[in-house]
Amino acid sequence: MKLRAIPRIAVGLVSLALLLLLAFDLVLRVFPDRAETERALRVRQVEQLAIQAAALVQAEDRRAVVRTLQAVQARDPQVESIVLRRDDGTVLAAAGPIVPGAEPLTVGITASGRHWGRLEVSYHRPGPARWLAGLLDGPAALLLLFAPLGTLLFYLYLKRTLQHLDPSTVVPDRVRNAFDTLSEGVLIVDTEGRVMLANRSASRLQPPGDEAPLTGRALQQLRWLQPVPGAGGADPAPWLTAVQRAQPLRGLPFQIADGAQLRARVNLNCSPLLDEGGALRGCIVTLDDVTALEQSHEQLLEVLADLAASKQELEVSNRALQRLATRDPLTGCLNRRAFFEQAEKMREQAQRRGRPLAAIMVDIDHFKSVNDRFGHAVGDQAIKRVAELLQSSVRDDALVGRYGGEEFCVVVPGTDAGGAAELAESIRARLADNRGEGLGPGEAVVLRASLGVSSTEFGATSVPGLVDQADRALYAAKEGGRNRVVVYDAVSTQEISA
Repeated sequence: MKLRAIPRIAVGLVSLALLLLLAFDLVLRVFPDRAETERALRVRQVEQLAIQAAALVQAEDRRAVVRTLQAVQARDPQVESIVLRRDDGTVLAAAGPIVPGAEPLTVGITASGRHWGRLEVSYHRPGPARWLAGLLDGPAALLLLFAPLGTLLFYLYLKRTLQHLDPSTVVPDRVRNAFDTLSEGVLIVDTEGRVMLANRSASRLQPPGDEAPLTGRALQQLRWLQPVPGAGGADPAPWLTAVQRAQPLRGLPFQIADGAQLRARVNLNCSPLLDEGGALRGCIVTLDDVTALEQSHEQLLEVLADLAASKQELEVSNRALQRLATRDPLTGCLNRRAFFEQAEKMREQAQRRGRPLAAIMVDIDHFKSVNDRFGHAVGDQAIKRVAELLQSSVRDDALVGRYGGEEFCVVVPGTDAGGAAELAESIRARLADNRGEGLGPGEAVVLRASLGVSSTEFGATSVPGLVDQADRALYAAKEGGRNRVVVYDAVSTQEISA
């Protein structure tokens, strides 16, 4: 596995340090030889034991010699055996098993001014544990302990130090100038999100309170770079996500905020960076300032909202004007011109479909006496009352128009003369049952009406002709005594109700 830059540098520095220490040891003997030191200590120990043994030999205390040798052998686990011999090879005293072929450490003993014998001390051969312990001394200890520990310390130090270095110092001026001419902010971060390189446009996005260089800082720790709230669960560190997934992320809405103050809106894009071996080395982050575009968009939305409100107000005004132009101001019924226009369209549609169209003329009986007895204000209220009764008595697709004065005209689509006569009789009866309460103070106003009915089945080919037929039937109802319904007949008018 290929190491990254910082571990490679750390291993290289530790290797150089170890080579220097080994060279110093080779020339100056910096580290003592464990074997030589141990041998010198053993020689000193055997010489002291030989002095004690010589004193006990001169005192001819053989038992004391044996006890002394056994005590030394028992106290030192490295001592395998101790033998005291005369010059002729006779063993005077011994402690531990005498191993044939062993190479003991030997010290001569002199008694009464002459060479008397020798003291032989044999040591155990070092086992695996002692062999491993020997590796922890001298240069071996340096390799086994200093190498991993030094590598770790160098790695931590370099990791901490290199993030504060400015990579731009090794970037050629022409490349740096081209990098700084980019209008959008560009940052190159490592796999942990630390900024390795930033152009001038990115630095300009920093708020005034945070003017420290971006190089070496973790991008996710910059408080002024935040995802736009309410943007669908925006990732606070998409550059790390792009590195983890090895996929680019584009068009992420972020904002530059100084505390609660919004300074800019940016679109953030992230693209992973790969080395020549295909390994991830970091991420390139671009910040496209769209503040002006967002402001223009918001202004456009405000203008569109104003236009929508103006359009709605205009539609309301148009509807009001339309009503003023087509409705009678007193009763709310269609005025004469609008009535004939809509009735003509209704007639043409009925003709295309082959369906009948009926007309009912309504006239309030003795209306002049109402005005004379109760005044014109009460007369107006009486006209409104009749209009309300007519509008509530017909279907929604029927037309009710004020023909003039106290006269009204009703056009009902899809209805023949018989159906229209029944409707007219229902209107007459409802009006007769209405005793005029509330129209004026004092005496109740009695309202009655005469009605004339006609239909296209009687040969009318236009709305004026149809209305004229209904008006003739109305005249017949008036002549016949009022408060009745008369249906038009091409030959004569026939009274159907009284």
